[in-house]
Amino acid sequence: MNIKLMKHTICENATKELTAQNGAAALGYADENMWFSEKPDYAACVNELIETVREREIRASILIATDEDVIFACGARSKDQNGETVTPLSTFEIGSLTKMHTAVLIFKLIEEGRLALSDKVTKFFPDYAEAGEMTVFDLLHMRSGIVDFANDAEVFFGDEETVEAMERGEITDEIFLGRLKACDLTFEPGSKMEYSNTNYVLLAMIVEQLTGKSFKENAEEQIFRPLGMGSSSATTFGDVTSVPEGEGGYMMEYGIARGAGDIHENAVDLLKFDRAFFNGRLVNRASMDGVLDFVDGYGCGWENSEKYDLVCHDGETNSYYCLNYVLHPAGKRTYLLMLTCCNSDDEEDEDEDETAKAADNEAEFNQYQTIFDIVKKYLL
Repeated sequence: MNIKLMKHTICENATKELTAQNGAAALGYADENMWFSEKPDYAACVNELIETVREREIRASILIATDEDVIFACGARSKDQNGETVTPLSTFEIGSLTKMHTAVLIFKLIEEGRLALSDKVTKFFPDYAEAGEMTVFDLLHMRSGIVDFANDAEVFFGDEETVEAMERGEITDEIFLGRLKACDLTFEPGSKMEYSNTNYVLLAMIVEQLTGKSFKENAEEQIFRPLGMGSSSATTFGDVTSVPEGEGGYMMEYGIARGAGDIHENAVDLLKFDRAFFNGRLVNRASMDGVLDFVDGYGCGWENSEKYDLVCHDGETNSYYCLNYVLHPAGKRTYLLMLTCCNSDDEEDEDEDETAKAADNEAEFNQYQTIFDIVKKYLL
């Protein structure tokens, strides 16, 4: 296929998928890889988004939508493996956005009566004496006191050699659980919130124990296939189509990261997930309330904002940074999805309370905050 034809096919496929998410209504097309609603209500927002993507160094796949409309979608500057600019169909590592999928699988088991939030962790890991009274609720709400295997690896694994083995993808479940049981808790379970990826690995293992199927199979059977999320995968290596811009490259296939940060997805599939969850097509109302039961700001794969009417989570891997914001979660929702091929490198502050810094200074330019500010201005 020649480059011109490939480019046309990529654009045509993206148009088709985005139109399908827009109630089959046609979308306007600004120029390369920018689609938008032509409804007058969105005109001011769309115009500013188009201008911003054109004029500023936005490097991302962006999708902004309500439950009925696609308001704006684009792929800007970063490249896909085919050498073309990314689109809303390009696949990214979504990091910790995986956790909201894991929470859905847990609450499906609760709905079936096979699991309870009050179940003790020792029910599933009986020789994990350190867990004591720790519950499934504590794991979901980051209140376990378990050391984070990803962000505090040397403490969790105990030595640099094992950390290096983990980074090569060579840690088995047996080694992982052995180190878990040998590692002291940082606080008494239930006493406070402290983010730890390890919690969601254990939740994925609980899903596997109760179903007799892998986390990958559960995600495919319970979420991806029913929702038509054909570009999504779990615990799969080599299917990310966007090209990393950071030195970290693609994430290794860490089997032990399942449930915490291993899912790959594109913006269209993530919108399908969000819409299905908030409209009760994945779990029932009681489960939705349970997932969005925030304690110290954290729910089950989601965080809430004290200042704005939104719930959100971000996801970060070696070279990827992604945002999933849901504005007005209990009313007329707006979804802001932003998937990037560049790690935030701690240079951007994702606190919604901070306004964009020095918009004229590219050294301080924060693309995530800039896009959020436009959405906030017109849609929040």
